[in-house]
Amino acid sequence: MREDTQKAIKKFNILFIFRHLKEAIEDAEKMLEENETVLFAEITNLSVTYIGTNKTEKFIGVIFLTDKRIFFKSRSLKVVTSESIPLNDVISVHCTLNKLANGHIEIQCPTKIYSIEVASRLEELHQINQEFETAVNNYKSQHAAQSSSPQPNALQPDITDQIEKLAGLRDKGIITEEEFQSKKTDLLSRM
Repeated sequence: MREDTQKAIKKFNILFIFRHLKEAIEDAEKMLEENETVLFAEITNLSVTYIGTNKTEKFIGVIFLTDKRIFFKSRSLKVVTSESIPLNDVISVHCTLNKLANGHIEIQCPTKIYSIEVASRLEELHQINQEFETAVNNYKSQHAAQSSSPQPNALQPDITDQIEKLAGLRDKGIITEEEFQSKKTDLLSRM
């Protein structure tokens, strides 16, 4: 197992009682690039909801948060499903704790919402949520500073589309008015 994966597992007190769980992590690690750093790793449940539809898919597998992306790999029977979410595609990260004491990190992207079951204690949940938010913010800050200034006209349609998508999420009750206004203000400041 990679050293950074071991460090992330230890940091969040993730326990793998069975050998096959450790093997699943090691198998999924093969999909990681050498130049990315693992910040969080866990075997967990993941729900993917497609925005604008009633379609939700559920998986159990390995999730990694790295300094570049969120990566998920699931193996069910002989079917392997994997998905890579660049941190730049993440619109927002939220944590929720339901009545059964299951913690979830919800990651909103332009076309999908990912709900990752991660923790049973509120303190751990907030710590994991903070790790996701920090990784997204650091990635976006680094890449904003590295990229040259795009032409305002080239950027404007993309921002308009994002605001319209956020408004749709707000209208469906997926995000709150405060979250919508915050993201809208952030997007408009980029114009």
